[in-house]
Amino acid sequence: MKKLAAVILGLGIFGAAGAQASDYGLCINRSQGDWRKQVVCNQDETRSLMREITTIYGRLARNPLFGKFNRGAESLDNQFKSWKAYRDNYCLYYEASKSGYGDEEFHRTDCLRTMTEKHRDDLDALLKNAVADMD
Repeated sequence: MKKLAAVILGLGIFGAAGAQASDYGLCINRSQGDWRKQVVCNQDETRSLMREITTIYGRLARNPLFGKFNRGAESLDNQFKSWKAYRDNYCLYYEASKSGYGDEEFHRTDCLRTMTEKHRDDLDALLKNAVADMD
């Protein structure tokens, strides 16, 4: 019975993650190749990822192990601001390198989305390792 409950719980978590992850894919599919609509999809997904990043930073700031090594929330806030400035500038350069086809805004917003997703994944791994170290 416990195994069945664990399987059902696992499927529920997997299904919820799949539904959340597919929102961006659905938006892109609905855009029917219109890069202007895809820009909106990229912007929406980036905002969603930034909310997740904010949550992860909050959890890291409250983690006593992480706080010992990184001066807590103040350091995290500085790291976040530095990362965001780097991301924004990098994607501006990326946009300029793709210019000439009229879809530069798509390339910039896709760059922002991709870099934000990678940062979220990196922070998530850091958080999981910090929590595992406390166990």
